[in-house]
Amino acid sequence: MERMVFEDVRAFSPRHIFECGQAFRWNADGDGYTGVAGGVAAKVGFVPDAGGREGGSVVVSGDNLEGAEDGEGRRGRGFWEHYLDLGRDYTAVNEALSEGDEAMARAVAFGEGIRILNQDPWESLISFIVSQNSHIPRIKGCIESLCLRFGGAVGAFGGREYRAFPGVEALAGLSEGDLAPCRLGYRAGYIVGAAGQVAARGGMRFLASLRGADLDEAERALLSLCGVGPKVAACVLLFGLGRTECFPVDVWVGRAMGALYGIDGNDRKAVLKYARARFGAHAGIAQQYIFHYMRNAAGARA
Repeated sequence: MERMVFEDVRAFSPRHIFECGQAFRWNADGDGYTGVAGGVAAKVGFVPDAGGREGGSVVVSGDNLEGAEDGEGRRGRGFWEHYLDLGRDYTAVNEALSEGDEAMARAVAFGEGIRILNQDPWESLISFIVSQNSHIPRIKGCIESLCLRFGGAVGAFGGREYRAFPGVEALAGLSEGDLAPCRLGYRAGYIVGAAGQVAARGGMRFLASLRGADLDEAERALLSLCGVGPKVAACVLLFGLGRTECFPVDVWVGRAMGALYGIDGNDRKAVLKYARARFGAHAGIAQQYIFHYMRNAAGARA
């Protein structure tokens, strides 16, 4: 089994990263989380430094870590460093977000160690279409069913066989009936429709082109896809295209912004205007802290 160790990492919590609602193929596995990324199965854990020092080592283990790759030319160690966002100084980001903001300071402290995963944009697109009007256990079940039926094999890990997320062409060639066993409901039509549109526009090249596009232009391109509304578009931009200035707004986040900042949570434009002005380039990171805090902190709900 291969093992990659990234030392001297601060602000990294596998539990908060993989259970904050940004990715759906990772599951708790003893002292870490096991899932699939870059076309390989792996386990991600964190070992704190001895002696009470702040920080520690991120440990990635698997049978084919060097085989992991993305559409941007990153492979092996470079892939995992980018996927886990290890190049960003989250200590500095957290300090900037918390300065003069008691509500955000509480959210950051509660979700200490959250990082934004740099996920595949196609997987993010389909995953967040699936996520609409659903809850995380059901979302994970539907996505796993999609992978088992239509994704290519990536090998065994920990005594279990894993499969990759199905590509654009694989889903574009399906009908709603083909997706019936995945129990996607009305979302099956959205997935077939979006897959066909993305395939017709150049597949992964189309999605990759949105990384450097004007943000409004990129959002409009995503909104033109079947089943994509403002919240799904923002999630794809944030989690799949690295646009950390994006601030996805759903019911939870609207309520949270109302509770924490006194904004009308039903007024999406007002929420976005405030978030962009207050959090700037780190708005998406702030959103994850807020979302995680308000969904899980009993004190916050009270």
